Amino acid sequence: MGNYKISARKESLILRELTLILSRELQNPILNSISISEVRLTHDQELAKIYYSFIVFTNSDITLEKVTEELEKHHKKIRRLLAAKVKMRAVPDLEFIYDTSLDNANKIEKILNDLKK
Repeated sequence: MGNYKISARKESLILRELTLILSRELQNPILNSISISEVRLTHDQELAKIYYSFIVFTNSDITLEKVTEELEKHHKKIRRLLAAKVKMRAVPDLEFIYDTSLDNANKIEKILNDLKK
């Protein structure tokens, strides 16, 4: 039971710090559009799976491919900035995964709206 609480606290800390890093410290408009929805640590706490989505504004050309490319390009820098902010023995490796739950919810809402018509 205690191990779960420690993992949950670490996940929360990583989520908060990564959100601040992406929105404030990196001067990259593509990475600034990212919203982190969840962080999951593996049992050995060597890998953190970061689930993210992003907001596309009408006048921007941000795509999933561009976001993925920027995350891969700045992966080491993001991890280094995270290591400077969190007090952990070993900072886990970061794996960024696109969160499709918002897309799925929008599809379901569209189907339900079409059924009402």
